[in-house]
Order: sequence, then C-alpha cells, then structure tokens
Amino acid sequence: PGDYQIGEDIDINGDGTPLRYMYNPTLDGGSLGCWSSSATSVDVHYSSGVGNHFFFNLAEGSGATAYGTSPLCGSATAVTGVGRTEAAAIWYRALDVYFTSNTTYKAARGYTLSAAADLYGRCGTEYTAVQKAWTAVAVTGTDVPC
Repeated sequence: PGDYQIGEDIDINGDGTPLRYMYNPTLDGGSLGCWSSSATSVDVHYSSGVGNHFFFNLAEGSGATAYGTSPLCGSATAVTGVGRTEAAAIWYRALDVYFTSNTTYKAARGYTLSAAADLYGRCGTEYTAVQKAWTAVAVTGTDVPC
C-alpha cells in the first residue's frame, strides 16, 4: 500500500530510511517543504518536495495523519484532504492538459485549480482543497474568487 515515502526499498542511505517523505519533505535533510524564492536555485530533486507536500496535503490533509505529521507553512490554515483518487485525477489532468516543461509552482497552482474545476466544478470541495493545499506549502496566486 502507498505510504507517501519514496525510495525506501532501495535503502540508498543504508539505514532503511526513504529518500523522500511526501508528508514532510524536510525530514530527508535537503528537500524543501515550503516554497520560497530560493526554490529556483535548489536541485530539482529537493525543490520537488514542495509539489510532493502539496499532493500529500491535497490527498490526506495537513496535521497528524496515519502516515506522519504534515506541517503547514507560515500562517496557512489546515487542509482537509479529498482522498487519493480525487487528488490523483486533479494532478493527472493538470499534467496532461495544462503543464509544460517550464511550469513554475505559481503556474502549477493555477493549472491544478483549472483541472479541479474541469473535473469537479469551480469552487466545490476539491477546488477549495487545491487552493488550501497550495497555500499550505506557501504557493500563492491570484485565484478567481468563489
């Protein structure tokens, strides 16, 4: 079953720990869990922690979960997850329809909101969860008000 840990089976660290923790990317000692302007100068394997953290929050929610505690960035409010199926559908549609090879995190916020609106309607549960999940990792945008 999925556990939101990446690369634990290859044991590259030699101690059984995973390469990445989606619920709290900073646990690996190098990944970013919150977006900041320095994210553009960090190796992509470490800056991808922001996207991993977003997806976890969208699927499972923030705070204490069955997989680990997902912290919020800044003064963000708690996120209630929409489940893996809905989160995966939103992410896949955004990747398939909207993302390009140079998509930024700010653009990703807009694209995933568009994907959520396409699939579930604008301003519904999934749409607002996408907004909160991006805000929870400090990726802001000028969203269309609901």
